[in-house]
Amino acid sequence: MPADRRHRLFEVASAEFASEGYEHASLNRIIDRCGLSKSSFYYFIPSKAELFDFTVQELVEEVAKNIAIPDPAEFAGDGFWPRLDEFFSGLVLASQQEAFLTLGRMFYSEAPGAAKTSVSSTLAAVRAWVEELLRVGRRSGAVRDDLPEALQYRLVFRILQVFDEWTVEHYEDFTPDELGALADAQFATIRRVLEP
Repeated sequence: MPADRRHRLFEVASAEFASEGYEHASLNRIIDRCGLSKSSFYYFIPSKAELFDFTVQELVEEVAKNIAIPDPAEFAGDGFWPRLDEFFSGLVLASQQEAFLTLGRMFYSEAPGAAKTSVSSTLAAVRAWVEELLRVGRRSGAVRDDLPEALQYRLVFRILQVFDEWTVEHYEDFTPDELGALADAQFATIRRVLEP
C-alpha cells in the first residue's frame, strides 16, 4: 500500500476505534472514509482484528518518537525519586498528544485477543521495565523491600494500569491544569506506596 494511503488508513482507523471501541467500529465507514474499494482494503488488511493491531502498532511507534525510555539503571542511587519524578513529568507532557490519548483508548477497549497482539507485547515491555526499575529502587534503598518482589511488581503495575485507564476514561472532564494536579497526586500515591 502506498505510504499516503497507509497513513490515511491509520488516521481514519485510529479515530474510528478510539471513538467507537472495537465492537462498534465499522470497517465499511473506515473503507469509505479512506476512499478504498473493499477488495483493495482486504488485500492489504484481511480482518478487523488485524486492522486494530496494525493501528495500535502505528500508534505505539508514533508515541515512542516523543518518549525517551531510560535504562532503569539510570535511576540507581540517591537520585531515584527525583529522577523518577522528572521522567514521570515527561510522560505527563507526552500524554497530552492526541496519539497518546488515542492509544490509551484503544488499549482499554474490549477487543478480542487476536486483535491485541501489539497491546500485549507493549504491556509486556512496560511490565518488564517497571519490574527492573523497582529492582533498582530496592537495591538503592529507595523502594521498600518488606513485600515479596513479585507481589510488589504486580501491585505497582496494577495501580499504574488503574490510574492510566481511569485517566483515559475521564480525560475530557479535566482542564490541563487539573490533569497536571491529578498526575502529581498519582505520582505521590505511588511514592507513598513504595518509599520506605
